[in-house]
Amino acid sequence: MYAVFPLGIVVLPGESVALHLFEPRYKQLFKDFKDGSEFAIVHKDRRGRSNFGTLVYIDKVINEYPDETVDVIVKGSSIIRVNEFIERFPKKLYSAVKADVVDAKWKISDNLHSKFCHYLNKIDKQIARSATIDLFYIANRLELDVESKNLLIQQKSEADANCFLINQINLMDRLKEQEELLQQKFHLN
Repeated sequence: MYAVFPLGIVVLPGESVALHLFEPRYKQLFKDFKDGSEFAIVHKDRRGRSNFGTLVYIDKVINEYPDETVDVIVKGSSIIRVNEFIERFPKKLYSAVKADVVDAKWKISDNLHSKFCHYLNKIDKQIARSATIDLFYIANRLELDVESKNLLIQQKSEADANCFLINQINLMDRLKEQEELLQQKFHLN
């Protein structure tokens, strides 16, 4: 069972996200997990909660305020499949989930690697020298929206995840081409 923070975001493995914790239940969660233990973030929106989420840990405390609110950086570590949502973690203010860790140590295909490098070149970006290029590194660099991240963590296989990201890159390529065409037309007028 994992403590859970339902949020309107999706954190990918390897991704760092800043959070401001101000509700009493999440201030309590901070106190319980500031040692680096993992808790879950599960996407929640007006349609409900996702059946998938990410285990995260507090990577850095930015600010602790007198009213016990806190600014932290959390970092994603693993994907989870939620089996059950529990309104209250025993003897705590925050909720919990019963979940299984998904084995998502997916390798990137040669096709995805090639498309990603070509895309970065097209937008004048580079791969950090110290970076380990894996599937979630690529997803983080693509700056996917919340819905796309949520779909990515629900992929059933390495092949599906590779195909999903290739499709995202193809879409971004087409959008970039359209943007360039519009700029050319704008300059002509």
